[in-house]
Amino acid sequence: MKKSFFILAIILVINQNIFSQDAERKFTIQVSPMLWFIDIFSADTGDILFAMDLEGQLKLTNSTNLSLTLSFLLSDYTVIYEYYYGDIYYDYKDDYKEKIYQISIKPMFVYRPFETGLRGFYLGFYPNIGLLHVENDYKNQFYAEFGFGINVGYKWIFRNGFTMQLGGGIGKTFSIPEGSKRYIDINSDGSIPLTHTDIHLLDFKLGYSF
Repeated sequence: MKKSFFILAIILVINQNIFSQDAERKFTIQVSPMLWFIDIFSADTGDILFAMDLEGQLKLTNSTNLSLTLSFLLSDYTVIYEYYYGDIYYDYKDDYKEKIYQISIKPMFVYRPFETGLRGFYLGFYPNIGLLHVENDYKNQFYAEFGFGINVGYKWIFRNGFTMQLGGGIGKTFSIPEGSKRYIDINSDGSIPLTHTDIHLLDFKLGYSF
């Protein structure tokens, strides 16, 4: 019994000094660090693939926040042909290159049903607008992108002001002219463009609240 009380006391101390959340903070700025490292998981071809987003979130009331996210993606891709000659494997880089740049702005209304200010469980509703530029041997095309979606997740604000957010979501993006989705495997905000929708499997953000 004494051991149980001792463990409980340690947990409470850790919670109060490290994980205690401050509900009085009014503004959060945060980024998705996982996007900085997506090039690590791509093929080792010398290609460039980099994405980043920056989000600011303002507390209006205990149950409502306003968020604005600016994100961009840069891809510089070279086609590699692979072939076998007998039992020997060869690969070589062709002259075909493709450069892609995407930028997106996403304002979001954030609703916190448990009235926890900038922290806790949230539902987010947003439109998004952006621009995608594709340049290769066959075209030099700009696509205007616009859409909408919903996010859900949870955000922690620690006693020292640092924040961590985990979430996910689903949305729909259109382009003028049509066809921008076939050029990218991931959007600048980390969502995955599918045929009929965009899926955000892991919205992981770190930041600081003031």
